[in-house]
Amino acid sequence: MTVHPTAIIHQSARLHPTVTVGPFARIGEHVEIGANTTIGSSVVIDGHTTIGEDNVIHPSVIIGAPPQDLKYKGEKTFVKIGNGNHFREFTTVHLAEGEGNSTIIGDGNLFMAYVHIAHNCHVGSNNIMSNCTTLAGHVEIGNRAVLGGFTGIHQFCKVGSMVMIGGMSKIVKDVPPFIKIDGNPARVVGLNAVGLRRNNVSKESLASIKELYKVFFRSEMNVSQVLAKWQELLDANDENVKLFYDFIKNSKRGVYKRTRRSSVSEE
Repeated sequence: MTVHPTAIIHQSARLHPTVTVGPFARIGEHVEIGANTTIGSSVVIDGHTTIGEDNVIHPSVIIGAPPQDLKYKGEKTFVKIGNGNHFREFTTVHLAEGEGNSTIIGDGNLFMAYVHIAHNCHVGSNNIMSNCTTLAGHVEIGNRAVLGGFTGIHQFCKVGSMVMIGGMSKIVKDVPPFIKIDGNPARVVGLNAVGLRRNNVSKESLASIKELYKVFFRSEMNVSQVLAKWQELLDANDENVKLFYDFIKNSKRGVYKRTRRSSVSEE
């Protein structure tokens, strides 16, 4: 283990022998860090925080700080981070609120400078969050989504997989998978077909998703009518169709549905 002499590491912290810790970093008592993870200068990692392997944590990142939630009274909560993530400068990841709860991050994500991940957020894998993206408490992000810079997401909102959100967007409802959305107020502006192809979605599955898109975003039917229509039209065994269907069915905040027709695109 390579530790700069100015770093402060609690004697009870558990760091794999291959971890590198830069100058003036501080690592707390209940922290566990996996193999080949790099901790930059002036990083603070505290709380009951577990970080997996091959993560790169750049200077001045803070992970495991208490949540910015007045309900938090010092109860035991957690941050759980997977493998292969990159946390750029000044990113913050907060502990959950509510005894035993966790803020969870998957694998292979890129969090650019000044990203904020609040308490009880669940972030999947292989997402990109551009500079100053902010997730309020209890936000859920799927997999392989791209969030533009300065995007703000309201508490308890969900963002589906392979979504692309334009920079400076304000998200106050759930964002279904596979779409492009932009603006303040946010509007659906197309299907993220390019992103789907880049993520190796099959031609057959892409055709089904396009049909879903047309039925859901371009019809005058309400959500219940759309869900019934999907069962008639589409192959329920297609995992992407099921993902889209389940996301809409289980939404609690309501989903973005109306499109800005003048700019709607399937590309």
